[in-house]
Amino acid sequence: MPARILVPFDGSEPARDALEYAFELFPDGEFVVLSVADTTSLPYIPNTADDAASRPEARESLSDAADQLAAAEAIADDRGIDVETETSTGTPAQEIVERAEADAIDHVVIGSHGRSGVARVLLGSVAEVVVRHAPVPVTAVR
Repeated sequence: MPARILVPFDGSEPARDALEYAFELFPDGEFVVLSVADTTSLPYIPNTADDAASRPEARESLSDAADQLAAAEAIADDRGIDVETETSTGTPAQEIVERAEADAIDHVVIGSHGRSGVARVLLGSVAEVVVRHAPVPVTAVR
C-alpha cells in the first residue's frame, strides 16, 4: 500500500518546493494537498448569529485557498500525478496536525520560509509547530 503524504500548500515558493520534493521523495505516494484558510486574524464579533465562515473576510480566505489548491493541482498535472485536495479553516499549524492525526497520513512534507531570530519569534513558524506536534514523520523543505 502506498504511503499517504500530506502536503500543506499556501501557494508560496516554499510550499511549491515542498510539493515538488514530496513527488520526488515518494514517487508512488498518495498525495493529500491541504490549504488552510487562516481565520485566526479575522476580527471576533460577539453575539453574531452567523458563523465565521459566512463573513466576507472568511469567504475571501476560502476563495484564496481554492486558488492555492488549483495551483497545486496544476503542478501535479504537469507531472502526471493525481492529488486529493482539501480545504479547512482555522489555525494553520493546528489544522495540519489534526489532519495528519485524523486522515491516516504516513508523512507530512511542509515548506518552511526559513525565518530565524526575531522574525520567527514575532511571526511564528507553522512548520516548526507541525514538526514538534505531528504524530507522523515530517520533512521540512527550505
